[in-house]
Formats: sequence, structure tokens, C-alpha cells
Amino acid sequence: MTPDLKLHSAAVIGATGPTGKHLARELLQRGINVRVISRSAENLERAFAGLDAQRIAADAVDAVAVRRAIEGCEVAFDCIGLPAEHMDLHPVTARAISDAASALGCRCVQVSSFWSYLPARSQPINEGSPRDGGNFYIRMRRQAEDIVLAGGGAVLHLPDFFGPEVHASSLQNFLEEAARGDRANWIGSADTDRDYVYVPDAMRVAADLAGHSGAYGKRWVLGGSGALSARRAAEITGGHLGKKIVIRSASPWMLKIISLFSADLRAFMPMVPHYAQSVSFDDGRLAELVGPIEHTVYADAIPTTLDWIAGQASE
Repeated sequence: MTPDLKLHSAAVIGATGPTGKHLARELLQRGINVRVISRSAENLERAFAGLDAQRIAADAVDAVAVRRAIEGCEVAFDCIGLPAEHMDLHPVTARAISDAASALGCRCVQVSSFWSYLPARSQPINEGSPRDGGNFYIRMRRQAEDIVLAGGGAVLHLPDFFGPEVHASSLQNFLEEAARGDRANWIGSADTDRDYVYVPDAMRVAADLAGHSGAYGKRWVLGGSGALSARRAAEITGGHLGKKIVIRSASPWMLKIISLFSADLRAFMPMVPHYAQSVSFDDGRLAELVGPIEHTVYADAIPTTLDWIAGQASE
């Protein structure tokens, strides 16, 4: 479907995270005036050096600051991703952004995860899948999404993502460990298939979604590049790096023991049972709105990601 909204200006909140960085660049490539917003002016300068994007330092928990930051923009993208210890702030930032957008007559698109559909009762996950139950992290994500929806905004649900600029995800961690020559950890069986999305693909869809008036007030599920097991990921990775990748399948109980020595893993443990299961997504409804969705195949996306990881290691 052809977009019916011509966008001239957009604000990207949480712009220094992986989705924010890729989305801002995608919007700039489309000739849209972009305002990038994050708490740290220094991080904004570093992330967008050489790019023609207006930089504004503002804390998204501050409703007044958010309103000032997005004033004059036609659409505001919520790309905020919070660490486990601040997961309770997702509803707070969603409220600040949604209220500011409503007051200013600005449209709102929230880039979220698939977590609010957990625990998954059936596959593939789509917009009609149940959204109830789950742990505290899941409930906070769901509550934030519901705030945006109630304010007339659109919510885009992503699979676990990977790619350049990503620093923490289950597949990204696997690739980073393999690139270092370590055993590559995989949650659950090495034969468990999961669907992952290459983050540049996802942000291209986010930009497309914002141009459709029919997107707003609704939830949209995006699929990824298809089923991927640890064995297939290791095969692609090993072919690109020219070495054999050793996989370490980590069961939930094994990770619980390892988490005693890792604060980051301890924080992630409530989500581990969900990540040990297979997951797939149906984005047919989304495709009906925005048109055919192009996904970069893993055979291309994983090598590009590995090259980015290698570049980061050499800096």
C-alpha cells in the first residue's frame, strides 16, 4: 500500500541505542528532517558525528523536557530500551512521550519487543496472540505499549534483533563470542529454531509504518529472517571467519549456576525460559499495510554483523 502521510520531520527518542541509530539514518536517507534525542549530549555527538541531525539532550522520564524536545515534529519514535534494573521506567517514559505527542498533535510510533506476547501459547506470534501473564519485565513492556496505544500511537513488535550497533541480544552475544574464539553460548538446544530480525531491516519497516495513517492506534508484529538454529548460525559464522565454531548449549539450570558469577546474566534470568523455546512470527497483517517486507538473509546479515564486531574490537 502506498503511504498516505508525507513526513517532513521526525524525532527519535532513545536515539543512541541500536534501533535509534539505524532508524535516524534511515529517516535521513529519505530526506526527512531528523531530531535525535537522548540523555547524553556527548553520546549524541559521538553517535551522529557528521550527520545532519539536530541533537537534543533530554531525559525521557521528564515529561516537560520531552514535550520541548519533540515540539514541531510530525512523528515521534520511541526507541527506548532500558536495562533490567530500570525496566519499571518503561511505562513512565511511554507516558511522557505519548502525552507530549498528543498535546502537540504529533503522531507516535513505539519500537518495542515481542515480550508482551510472552508466555507464548501458540506459534507463530501475531497481533491476535494473547498478551497476558508473564514476569515483571514482560508486564512493564506491555504496560508501556498499552499507554502508547491508548494515546493513539502505533506499536511495532520486533523479534530479538542483531546487527551492527547492537551490543546485547541472544544472537548478537553468540556472534561476539564466536568472533573472540570463545565457545558460543546458545540458550537451550542447539537445534532449537528461533526467528531473528536484522536491525536495519526492522528500522526500514518502522519508517514505512509511520507513513500510514492506518497504522496508528494498533499493534503490529514484524517477523525476522526466518528460522535459525545454533548449528546453522555456527555454520554461517564459521564459513565467514574461516574456523570451526564450538557451540555450548546452555540449559536454564546451567545458566542459573553461571549467573551466580555474572550480574548481567542474573538480571536476564527471568527471561531465560522463554529464550530456550522456539519462536516464530507472522507479519502478514503488517505486509498488507506497508507492502512486501524485505528481510536480509542470515547468510548476508551475519557476515556483515561479524565484520562490524571485528571493527569494534580493533578500535
